[in-house]
Amino acid sequence: MKWALLLCALGLFLHCEAKQLSRCELVRELRRNGFPENKMRDWVCLVEKESSRRTDIVSRPNGDGSRDYGLFQINDRYWCSSTSQPGKDCNVTCKQLLSDNISKSAACAKKIYQRHGFDAWYGWKNNCRSKPLPDISSCKK
Repeated sequence: MKWALLLCALGLFLHCEAKQLSRCELVRELRRNGFPENKMRDWVCLVEKESSRRTDIVSRPNGDGSRDYGLFQINDRYWCSSTSQPGKDCNVTCKQLLSDNISKSAACAKKIYQRHGFDAWYGWKNNCRSKPLPDISSCKK
């Protein structure tokens, strides 16, 4: 019985690490992390299509064996280190991209955007480019 309680408590602790943001919570977090207002609807669309606004998502392996991590589904082939040491182009561990504190994920996503634009994300290319973007008008500034 004690083991069952311990496992249940551990499950609750691990579950607390994950978060699914509402659309307006996402907008607030993006604003807090310096995302430009004129691209906000694109970023919201990207996150909704890539991770369903969840911070804890790790993709199945891609064709090349790499995986995508977190809110922005950032790939470990180029951007984050799958070891315990920060590294690759964003100088972070992939585990850091799974945090409810999205500052490291946001900084990395902005770096990717600076180099490649939204075309770096298939979720945006396939679902947001030249299509209606999410309505964020009810999300207070």
